Parts: sequence; C-alpha cells; structure tokens
Amino acid sequence: MKKLSRVQVAQEAAKFMLDGAENEYLHAKERATIKLGISGHNHFPSNKTVKGMISLLAKVELGEGEIKKRVRRMREIALEIMLIIEDNDPFLIGSTLSGKIRATSDIDLHAYADDPMEIQEKLELCGFTDIELEEIENLKGYFMHLKWEEEGFPVEITVYPWKNRDVQPISSVTGKLMKRADVNALKKILALEQK
Repeated sequence: MKKLSRVQVAQEAAKFMLDGAENEYLHAKERATIKLGISGHNHFPSNKTVKGMISLLAKVELGEGEIKKRVRRMREIALEIMLIIEDNDPFLIGSTLSGKIRATSDIDLHAYADDPMEIQEKLELCGFTDIELEEIENLKGYFMHLKWEEEGFPVEITVYPWKNRDVQPISSVTGKLMKRADVNALKKILALEQK
C-alpha cells in the first residue's frame, strides 16, 4: 500500500470514529479500506496515526475552545467519580486524560474490585443513576464495565479484579504501557489548567 493510501485509510478511519460509527481502531481501518476499495490488512496505518488524524479532525469539527472546555468538564466529572471510589484505586485513562477528545469521547476509568457491584453501589449512593453492568470477553480477556451518561458524556469504568492491580495495561494505540492518572495526578492536572 502506498503512503498516500495509508493517509487516506487513516482519514476515513478517523471519520468513522469521530462519527461514532466505529469505536475500535481495527474495525474503523477495515471499514475504511472497504470504502476506499483497498484490499489487505498488512499495511494499515498505525493506531497512533489514526488517533492523530482524529485529533486534527476534532479540532476542525469542535474548535480549540470547545475542546478545552469539554476536556476540563470531563476531567472534573472523572475526579468526582474517582473520589467516590477512591478505595477501589481508580485511574483516568484515554482521551480525557490526554486531552485529545472527539465529540463522542467518553470518560474512561479503570478501577479494582472483586465484585463490580461494590463500585456501582457506591456511585448510586452518591446520586449517579442508570448505571449498566456489561460483561466483555475478547482477545484481551474478560472484563466488567460500568456504563452510563453524565451531563451528556458517556462514562465507562472497566473493573479489574484486585489480583490484577499491579498489572499495568498495554495501550492499543502505542503498544507501550498505558498512561494513567490516579486521583492525585488528576488533581495536579486540573490545578495546572487553572493557571
């Protein structure tokens, strides 16, 4: 596949993800190649390239000011949730942490509990409603997700068992250890944004 084709696939895949038609990089790239009439998986653009394209297109779609405002509010909501479940060792990850959001981005958290209902009950006691429990099984393993919307922003907490606490996940975008922020790190990020 020529370099130009990779750029085209990255652009189309980014559009699918921005529109919310696809949530997974692989599916977005597969769909992009079908749309462009390009065959083969061997020369897909990297997830990092697609993520960069998403960031560029989101800035055009939303504007820098709106992105900054949304990121701030999403981080504030994340901190509120994390403080409630602080005993479950929560971490903020993904686009809300990096600040490279799109219109459909969610507030993505990791937390630890042997029973996900424990986290759900804490949140419901503090006024969070309509939390759904979802079981996910894929190539990465078996996970429980708590999902709901808060102020129009999707929230998703992936709940890992305590035995996995010391295992830092690998990012599907970079292939390196996933960047995460605990409560204290997120407080520092928000404090820096005030300056």
